[in-house]
Amino acid sequence: MNRINNQWSLFGLDLSRVIDHIKLGLRQIFWGEECGLRRRYFPKAHLVNGDQVIPDDYPCFTQSIEPQNASIKKALVVPASMILSKALAFPEAAEVDLEAAIRFEASSSSPFAEEDTCYGWRLLSRESGLLNIVLVIASRSAVTKYCENRIGESLQSEVSLEVWAEAESCLVQLVGFGEASRRREYFGLLLEEAKRVAMVAIGVLLVIYLPAKMLDIRANQLTGLLDAAQNEAVDEVAARNELVSLEARLSRATYFFANRLAYDDWLNAIADITPDSVYFTRLSFDQDRLTVSGMAINAAEYQTILAGSGLVAELSAPSAFTRDSRTGRERFTLTMRVNPTK
Repeated sequence: MNRINNQWSLFGLDLSRVIDHIKLGLRQIFWGEECGLRRRYFPKAHLVNGDQVIPDDYPCFTQSIEPQNASIKKALVVPASMILSKALAFPEAAEVDLEAAIRFEASSSSPFAEEDTCYGWRLLSRESGLLNIVLVIASRSAVTKYCENRIGESLQSEVSLEVWAEAESCLVQLVGFGEASRRREYFGLLLEEAKRVAMVAIGVLLVIYLPAKMLDIRANQLTGLLDAAQNEAVDEVAARNELVSLEARLSRATYFFANRLAYDDWLNAIADITPDSVYFTRLSFDQDRLTVSGMAINAAEYQTILAGSGLVAELSAPSAFTRDSRTGRERFTLTMRVNPTK
């Protein structure tokens, strides 16, 4: 058997699945309950058997024909005894191939010959990742005969009937009867509405564009005047820029020195309380932390002098005092926080 390859490709990539997803999206827009287009624009059809209860949610039916609407489409609900219904559940991922899957299910489940089988389906709900669907199967010849009898009783012979069946408390349309006429009218209404929306959009764009264009022209004129004024005041602009730059540098310098300690004052204060027998070999500041290293005849005594001076806080010796054998003095290292109150 020869296989027909209808795949679309671009640079060797298969685009058939992308096209299938686009078709699914368009089908959901035009026929899905969530979008609301069908509920708003789908034409009404007259339900022939007036004793049939019309569901509130789907589709557009009426049980009376006003004189001005004498040309309204006709729909007929076949008796429940003429149909077979079946509940199906498909994973949501299979929705792109849903019609093919339902067509196969109808063919494999139908007790009638393939050419005598007609079917219809409706999506009931989406729950837990599943598509809950009701499938309706009937004999095409039996449905056709029923429609002919109904036409003979109350309708003109040229009337093309839509055929519906009730299952799972909802109406399901059987495919292949008179539904094409109302579908064409539906798409015609959508096209007219799209034209109206396009005209409104064009009008809105013009309303937005024209003032914006005028403002753009005016802005270009003002820009030209500004450029001319700037060219005439080059020296003034350069001086202003220099002043701005100096102000920025001054601001940064002020901020840099604002929180710095007056190190010279602290060094003088510490030098005043330091005995002549003590000398420093290293002194460093880290913000308000002071570290001094040096040699003293009695390092512990010097630590006591610093602690009692009130100039510093958190005074500590990070290492033990050691005596230098050559000088006879004690080596010390002291860390402290400069007291901000002094």
